[in-house]
Amino acid sequence: MSKIPAVEFSHECLKPGTESWLQASKIIMKALEDHGCFIAEFKDVSLELHNAIFSVTEELFDLPHETKIKNTNLKPSHGYIAKVPGTPLVEALNIDHAEALEECRNFTNLMWPAGNDRFCKAAHYYAQLIEKLEAMVMRMVFESYGLEKYYESYADAATLLLRFLKYKKPHDMDSNINPIAHTDKSFISFLHQNNVRGLEVMTKDGEWFTFEPSPSSFMIMAGDAFVAWSNGRIKACYHRVAVREEKEVRYSLGVFSYQKGMIKTPDELIDKEHPQQYKPFDHVDFLCYYDSSDSRIKAQSLIKTYCGSGSGKS
Repeated sequence: MSKIPAVEFSHECLKPGTESWLQASKIIMKALEDHGCFIAEFKDVSLELHNAIFSVTEELFDLPHETKIKNTNLKPSHGYIAKVPGTPLVEALNIDHAEALEECRNFTNLMWPAGNDRFCKAAHYYAQLIEKLEAMVMRMVFESYGLEKYYESYADAATLLLRFLKYKKPHDMDSNINPIAHTDKSFISFLHQNNVRGLEVMTKDGEWFTFEPSPSSFMIMAGDAFVAWSNGRIKACYHRVAVREEKEVRYSLGVFSYQKGMIKTPDELIDKEHPQQYKPFDHVDFLCYYDSSDSRIKAQSLIKTYCGSGSGKS
């Protein structure tokens, strides 16, 4: 069975151009092209921060339902999520543009009108660290493909959605699979768990690999938008959540990177051996298309249907 590669983001490999950086880049690129994911050991997320962010996550889900439903957003799956068909045991709240302190404040004041400085500080600091990690990973990808000149425009258009997830305990162990297996619609996703395992990703061999949680470990997964941008070189990570520890409630954090405006495959990734597979598309439009599509086919990647070169979409 294939193992998912792990990369330690130590201070040595955080500096572009160093041997450690180049070695990490090679491992990450092979993992993204083979499996669509890799594990990051990111020591900047300390045990103290891990405990703090999951503590305020529990506090958030303890709020009354009438408070949580105030978390609204016109973009699909960017507001409060509960009792979604196919995901009956999942509840989620989202902070759009969580990298911006003002957005974290707005969300906090919506949930706690009297204020909750502890929550706001933890959420924003956490989002800032993931923004740093996302920047390193994506810089490695752009450099590996010889596309450094495009990185700044990518970074300028990137926004982060911070999602707090609660997986309710199944009443019987036959219903332990929460969401159906799927690919994310993001560009790239960062998933972080409390001490309850549950996330499973499919390797290139078609085997399910269980991600073992630790305070500083993240599963980093390519989404459908990344596949289209890379002209199919990078795979989307097929994954699911299976909560098998009956006595525990599982909390998880997801940070999803989206692009403002159009996503276009760089010309350098299109040639005779790699003809263009995807047309330029708007990321939010793709989310809306996914949201309105037949739920029976949502488990499969819809990016090819949406903007594949043979999709008929203009």
